[in-house]
Amino acid sequence: LAQSPVAGDQRLTAPSNAALIVTAASGHAVVHWFGQAFPVLLAELVTTLGLTPFSAGLIVASRSLVGALANIPMGIAADRWASKRAWFLALALVWFGVAYYLMGTATTLTMLVIFAGFMGVGAALWHPPAIGMLSTRFPERRAFVMSLHGIGASVGDIVGPLLIGALLGLASYQTIFRGAFLPALALGVALFIILSRMGAGRVRGHSSLSDYFRAVRVAASHRALMTSILAGGMRSGGQITLMAFVPLYARETLGFEPQVVGVLAALLLGMSLISQPLLGYYSDRIGRKTIVIPGLVILSVATPFIGLATTPLVLLPLVGLIGLFLFSSGLLINALGLDIAPPELASSTTAAQFLTGLTVGTVAPLMAGAAGNVWGLPAAFHVATGFLVVTLLMVLTLPKAERRGSTPRFAAS
Repeated sequence: LAQSPVAGDQRLTAPSNAALIVTAASGHAVVHWFGQAFPVLLAELVTTLGLTPFSAGLIVASRSLVGALANIPMGIAADRWASKRAWFLALALVWFGVAYYLMGTATTLTMLVIFAGFMGVGAALWHPPAIGMLSTRFPERRAFVMSLHGIGASVGDIVGPLLIGALLGLASYQTIFRGAFLPALALGVALFIILSRMGAGRVRGHSSLSDYFRAVRVAASHRALMTSILAGGMRSGGQITLMAFVPLYARETLGFEPQVVGVLAALLLGMSLISQPLLGYYSDRIGRKTIVIPGLVILSVATPFIGLATTPLVLLPLVGLIGLFLFSSGLLINALGLDIAPPELASSTTAAQFLTGLTVGTVAPLMAGAAGNVWGLPAAFHVATGFLVVTLLMVLTLPKAERRGSTPRFAAS
């Protein structure tokens, strides 16, 4: 597959580039605010309604499954109509507001499962266009720029749970869900206006769908690319399980207050605010595998101990350690896949990564919920450990990246 040259100034200090990165990271913060506020609200919802661990797993699985399915058309659309990426990104924020409002109106488990599925679409509307845009704009600084985009996610991961934990002391979970719509609408409109003025969509997509699918067939035949996508999916299965069951374990089994649950949820993904830029920066220079493997080892060893922790003094630092590598390891695995993939399939590769992660993430919380029903909630963390160990084994089989984040590209006609 022919490689298209990268045009334009890639200096991160250039005003237009810096503004684009800051805007994308800010929008990503809002997306993750919605995403990581949800487990705290879910823990309160499950406790209030007296639902079982399997019911909680079903709600989380619905969000993952619909998100996985939505990534298929979104990856195609974001590469085929690359000039419309500002529309996709703005719609993502508005969609989250609608999904949250619907969750606030749900009165049955069936409604909760359906409306949780709506939430999965919001993430699919954001990630393929945003990561595809940044990956093709800054190929020589790919992991570092993705980590800056990820810093926005970490801010949302921290602020969302902390704010929701505090708000639950003042309002019901239904009121919080419903109150999210108007802010989401306003932020979506503002993001669209800003990105349009920056010209973020001035990128040519594929000339036809037949050209697009011809490129996809070539990419799909590359073993290392497919392995990296599957490894990222297994890691996502572990992450989604932890995101769902750490708050639930703290609230339901240990009886912690919502404020402490919010802190735990913030630590789980928010600690990557520290690790992401460092790991991304050095992986661009010394290779992805060299950086990501030690983190995966730490995750595999530390995760099963969550179910043995019964006090905040033990659980908080343990979850903080896991949080340093949980999200950032996924960023590096995804960057490795984008190193291999042709640039004209950047959004589709991202979509495939999220599709695989959310597909595995549909199965993983169901397995964890079933294990929790039989052996108690701590068993969910052993399920998460299994997915992380498999991730480590798969990454070990991948080729080492060359310096500056570039792996050998594959040739095709």
